[in-house]
Amino acid sequence: MSVEDDRINVFNNLSSKFSQLMYGRTEGDRIQINKLLDEINYLDYRYPVVNNATKAVLLVHQCCTVIPQDDSQLVSKCCQLIINLINRQHVQIEGQTLTLAVQWCLQVVKLAHGMVTVEILWALDALLRSNPQQSHVLLITLISNSPIVLLAQKENSPEILLASVQCLEACTGIPDILKYKTKPLNVSIQLETCANIFLKYLTIDKVSNFDDLLYCKLLASCIRGLQNIIIQNPEYLHKQLGILLGTSKTYMVFGIKGINFISPQKITPSILNVAEPSTNVVKEKKGGKIAKQRKHRTTTQNKKDAKRSDTLDEVIIDRQNCGYIPATSTFDINSDSFVNQVQPGNRLKTSDSDFSDTEAGRIAKLGVMQGRVRQAALNLLLHIIKLTDKHTIFCYWSSLIPEGSPTNIHNLITCILKDPSPKGRMAALNALLTLLTSSKLYLSQAESSEKYTAYTPFSVILGSTIKDLHKNLILALNENSIPVLTQVLKCLAALVQATPYHRLTPGIISKVIRSIKVYIKHRDATVKVAALIVLGCVLASEPVLPETKEALLKQIKKPDVNVEKEKIKEVGNNLLDQEQEIEYVDYSSEEEEALQQSHNHVMPWLLEQCLLNLGINSTGDKIAENVPAPVKLESLQVISAMTRNYFDCLMIPHIGLITKALDLCLSEKYADLRLHAGRTVDFVGQAINQHLSTLDSKVLTVEQGFLFWQTLINSKSLTSLLQCEQHPVLRAVSCDCLGSIGPHIFEHFQRDKQIVIITLLFACSRDDENSVKAAAVRALAICVLYPSLREDSGFVVDVAETIHQTLQDENMTVRIKASWSLGNLSDALVLNQSATDMEEFPNSLLLRLLQMTIKIANDNDKIRVNAVRALGNLLQLITREFINQTNFKDVVEKGIDALVKNATVGTNMKVRWNSCYAIGNILKNSSLYLSNDNKKNVLFNSLMELVMSFRNFKVRINAAVALSCPTNREMYGQHFFEIWTSLLKALENTQNVEDFSEYNHRDHLVEQICISVGHMITLLTIEDLTHIHSSIILYLDIFKLQMHRVLERVVPEKSSILLVASNHLNELKSTTNLTLEQKETLQILHDVFTNDLYL
Repeated sequence: MSVEDDRINVFNNLSSKFSQLMYGRTEGDRIQINKLLDEINYLDYRYPVVNNATKAVLLVHQCCTVIPQDDSQLVSKCCQLIINLINRQHVQIEGQTLTLAVQWCLQVVKLAHGMVTVEILWALDALLRSNPQQSHVLLITLISNSPIVLLAQKENSPEILLASVQCLEACTGIPDILKYKTKPLNVSIQLETCANIFLKYLTIDKVSNFDDLLYCKLLASCIRGLQNIIIQNPEYLHKQLGILLGTSKTYMVFGIKGINFISPQKITPSILNVAEPSTNVVKEKKGGKIAKQRKHRTTTQNKKDAKRSDTLDEVIIDRQNCGYIPATSTFDINSDSFVNQVQPGNRLKTSDSDFSDTEAGRIAKLGVMQGRVRQAALNLLLHIIKLTDKHTIFCYWSSLIPEGSPTNIHNLITCILKDPSPKGRMAALNALLTLLTSSKLYLSQAESSEKYTAYTPFSVILGSTIKDLHKNLILALNENSIPVLTQVLKCLAALVQATPYHRLTPGIISKVIRSIKVYIKHRDATVKVAALIVLGCVLASEPVLPETKEALLKQIKKPDVNVEKEKIKEVGNNLLDQEQEIEYVDYSSEEEEALQQSHNHVMPWLLEQCLLNLGINSTGDKIAENVPAPVKLESLQVISAMTRNYFDCLMIPHIGLITKALDLCLSEKYADLRLHAGRTVDFVGQAINQHLSTLDSKVLTVEQGFLFWQTLINSKSLTSLLQCEQHPVLRAVSCDCLGSIGPHIFEHFQRDKQIVIITLLFACSRDDENSVKAAAVRALAICVLYPSLREDSGFVVDVAETIHQTLQDENMTVRIKASWSLGNLSDALVLNQSATDMEEFPNSLLLRLLQMTIKIANDNDKIRVNAVRALGNLLQLITREFINQTNFKDVVEKGIDALVKNATVGTNMKVRWNSCYAIGNILKNSSLYLSNDNKKNVLFNSLMELVMSFRNFKVRINAAVALSCPTNREMYGQHFFEIWTSLLKALENTQNVEDFSEYNHRDHLVEQICISVGHMITLLTIEDLTHIHSSIILYLDIFKLQMHRVLERVVPEKSSILLVASNHLNELKSTTNLTLEQKETLQILHDVFTNDLYL
């Protein structure tokens, strides 16, 4: 039998003996209890002793039942047993036994004295921490008229005071019900009682009889207790925000050498002259054109889960707001790495025996305890930032981040640069990261100014602060701890994302690039990834600055990370010691300027390193280097980011090497690597297509772009993704890639290759996986607009049938993609309408498409926004022959009703303005005017109502556009004068801006109304002049003022209709037999259109 078994048997035997005791009142009973407790406590609890937790729980229950409350000796030994079982053997005490044990401790502590009191409190502390859920239920009993509160409030011995405060901290432990978002008990009064006690000891001077070590433990316990309280009771945080921030600010630099202790003071918020950023938390949903980026897909083995998700495939992301998105979620710049790895309620305690009793050991022990106080204060600050409204916490920005004043040293930057503990620096960086992330909207208003005035705007102060923050974080790169260095880089990434460099003094972002450059070759993979993330954020920063391109193109000698860190260390030490202004760390040397060469021949250093990470060197040869997968993933993500703004200067000259690297990655075994390689191919393909579509494209030739796609398709590395049965996400991303080829490149493929590409997409459109099906349909809808495929009537019909089938899918995401595809198909059909040599599109299929489009026009908003676009196009295809057919006539009327409904009802603004635009399209079709005058009345009345008074200006703009779509006077009919008056009234109403966010669209609205009025003037007849006279007189002042303004600023492409209107007025003036009223009307209109531009 082993020694371990012996210990377990001994414990079990002693537990059985103790369970047989019935009373503890007689002397004999007490002697026997004392003996058994001695034997049980004598066991070595450092090793496993308990193999049956139930027996241990019964033992505690028996102790609390039979041991007399007034026998201090037995009480002390019982407390030792409880502590050993919970802290060393990890026995879970719960249910009735926990309630009994807590009640027993509360009773015996009233009768105890000296160290026995301390032991009871230790036992109670262990009981409470072992089960926060039940402790939360017992909180009212524990706090209301409790001896613990009385002990914590009195001037007791340091040991008793510390133990009682630690018990109160344990009382505030966060229960599981908060973790699972269920409703907790209302214990706000009890929590506030504890908070007042904690703040008392944090805000008063140190008690004279307190040992430094015990005092540090007291402070740390109070701060952790406050953290627990604000998590459970946010209302208390809002009431006491100032003093809680002041407490955090004081203790986050506690014990740092050279920083004097200042008692916590209530911090007041700054009165900031910063506009509240507009958000979309209003009743209506606002749409608009955004830079689109498909959401990252992740590989999944579970097909059912993938099919079940309606949001797996395409969620449109505002790339400008989101900025750079790291490839690896573990390096998400908004993550909380290292935060709360040890929960406050179950913290690990370092035993005093871990340190020697020498003076050096005592100093080391004190340093560790002071570090824990700082870490607790920083974690408290972190949770304050997370739990407080963004605008509110930003008002305290200047208290946490220095504004350049050397006297303000109680701040996060001091912690980051001077805290001797890596954990403390990490905690400070976590708080800073959260603060930066929550303040992005406000930091965007920062600016630099060279003007010196008596009043300095807050935006300029903010700009100075951000500049200093860049300096300090770059200085913090002098870090030996890999996790802390990684966190510094993450903070830099967040800062780069939040900083408006175009509004600040030039040179900041180039120095960031220069400082980060050496870390992309760091020996540690996590540092490499974090450095690549920072540079990815730099690439995503907009607007693009010339200095950024210059810094990315500069060539320098290969830097030595260790040598450069010695430089920064020397600079940092000198500046910190002398308390001088912190300057940027200059990683580059004078050789940097000398080594600049032609950008066309030398590969940019960032691209070169990314390609090396992917296994391709600058000569195009494969290299056998074992690069960790996260580094490869982030390198692909950086290359993807380059395509947005730096494709011409960084990538085009080296597109051949990029092709080789991507081809290599697409053949990897690692699924996530193939996924991100596919996404990068998609981005590069889109960039090539966009570049070739520009008229002044001279850098990239069609042959270069064709070679990129030919290599990937001929090697079958791209198309092989379509055969990955176990990874549908890879099949989906392959479809995305094929949809990014573009018309310029597609036309260069031989016919057999074109057929292969199209056949693969049609096959994928019938895939069982929703993500693959949706991606394939989208790709086909892109291809249908390629000239050669659009003119292939068989292909168009096949795409139409595929889209019609996919629109009936149960998955909403698939229907969203299919509805977008239907819009593209309808565009192609409208373009083909004017072609004379095209086969006619089948009437039956057109009818089915119309019926399906009307149906989905009542679906989800994301589907309706595409459906109304398609419906407007499809109704343009209706001819007089169709109108005479009953089935088509009914569908046309239902289609018009659907558009009117979507234009006039609903909270999604994009649906409404798309509907207005679609109505404009059908108003161009003269055949529809023959069908039903009532429908025409409804259309015009709806548009007039919208253009005059609707709250959203983009809807009004599109309504004005629609009202100018009829091409001749007869189309307007009797509505001509009503529309004329409504446009003039709408022009007057543009001066009333109820929603400030609409102000940016006001000039566009005025311009469009004037252009619509100009269009109607081109259709004026002599008889119309009499009818419009009164309305012109009524709105003359505003009409003349706004028309003159438009004439002065309108671009030539839009001014043509106004010039035609002016010429038409001159023609009318030459007409004879005009009445005086008609002449007056013409003269007024002539004066309105008189501008130097047209003289």
